[in-house]
Amino acid sequence: MNHEEINELELLGHNAWFAQERMRIGGWLLRADHGVTRRANSVLPLGPPGLDLSTAIDFVIEFYSSRDLIPRFQVSEASFPVDLDSILNDYGFAKVFPVEVWTAEISSLLELQPTHETKYLSEITDEWIDTFIQASRYDPATMSVRKSIIERTDQPHILAQATGKDSIDAVGFGVVEGNWLGLFNIATHPEKRKTGAATAVNHALGVWGSELGATRVYLQVEMNNNIAKNLYRKLGFAHAYTYWYRRLDSVKKEKIAASDTLQHDDC
Repeated sequence: MNHEEINELELLGHNAWFAQERMRIGGWLLRADHGVTRRANSVLPLGPPGLDLSTAIDFVIEFYSSRDLIPRFQVSEASFPVDLDSILNDYGFAKVFPVEVWTAEISSLLELQPTHETKYLSEITDEWIDTFIQASRYDPATMSVRKSIIERTDQPHILAQATGKDSIDAVGFGVVEGNWLGLFNIATHPEKRKTGAATAVNHALGVWGSELGATRVYLQVEMNNNIAKNLYRKLGFAHAYTYWYRRLDSVKKEKIAASDTLQHDDC
């Protein structure tokens, strides 16, 4: 992907996973949401900050430190300025948590043959949340913030679940903007893996997105999550680009008191 296409998808991901607090410094988007998820608590540098670079970075450090959050940037090869990654490294921002973005034509989801019944939900339910917690093993204490992020999304969005005989086997969340469908929070109950439940959720979200005019699909997957990557490769997805985080070492800044314990995932 070229840099313009990368930043288009970075912005789509930002719009789909909307932090409670947002601020702009030129082309930099500052996001904060109680320290839950890295994406919602980091800077997305899509364009020049409009300030002297050192002044802008100092502002970012103060923005997050004053909220007891770790200063963090979401960085890709398309970030602005072009040498931002090396500059942040010199400032003491450690490179952590690489994430791959994979894309596909939506037709690859429409061609799937689901083995589970699926259901669309306009509102998140306790049962959906329970399945997601068991599948993801995220701290249940973070779910109120995650729920708020999902409910805050102002692009067309839907929740889906695949049901078994007496259980919800898998869940997912889809967001459409323009001709893109974003897939988020695809999670399968540990006891229902390799049963086709996740495939059914992906198919259902694909059908919904296609009806809204989406022709392409994107998702984010942790670089070391080979199980998920193997699944999506079979579903027709391919790696498009990688982003990562630059996190300021809290030991080097006495004002930063927060730990990273609540930030388990990217979305």
